Amino acid sequence: MNDNFYKACKELYICLKNVSQELYELIPIDFLNMIIENIDNDYYFHYNENKKIYEQGLLEETKNLIGYIYYNYWANEQEKESFKNTIINNSK
Repeated sequence: MNDNFYKACKELYICLKNVSQELYELIPIDFLNMIIENIDNDYYFHYNENKKIYEQGLLEETKNLIGYIYYNYWANEQEKESFKNTIINNSK
């Protein structure tokens, strides 16, 4: 894996520390452990609580991981369908 994956794990972990406990608990512990085990501890990432998630300057890899979590653990069926359609339309 490239270095950005480990940096993305760090960014994701910090972002997840700032979501509600309810959302956090929907993520399987095995997935969370994988994120924690792959954190780049030398990489500094500051999460600004005054900014929206899309304003945090996240790596593309982090955005992809957030998309994975959203789709697999947080989205309802209607949101999943919308997400699929967006992906299909963007790939055209």
